[in-house]
Amino acid sequence: ILLLIRNPKDVATSYYHFSNGVATVPSYETWDDFFTDFMTKKTAWGCYLEYLSEWNKYADKENIMTITYEEVKENPALSVKNIATFFGIPLTEEQLQLVVERSSFQSMKKN
Repeated sequence: ILLLIRNPKDVATSYYHFSNGVATVPSYETWDDFFTDFMTKKTAWGCYLEYLSEWNKYADKENIMTITYEEVKENPALSVKNIATFFGIPLTEEQLQLVVERSSFQSMKKN
């Protein structure tokens, strides 16, 4: 299992903008309204902090790799290499660079 987690502050900010841009998700007049719901477990998909807490119980299991979004963003090549190693997937340097390139924000936005 690959568990990708993100800084809760960034999750809240992203979720706020997402909720105000998608018609099927409740939108919010203000950040304060959203943040109150976010912290009191009233958002559409539950509480991110509880989600992290639940997964933290399994952090030491050998079949779970936890990586942060921030780590992936800071060093995509190392992150892909570590993920591939964890899953036992051998990658050539060329394959590694192709994965990094195709999974970049710019590439996904373009395609």
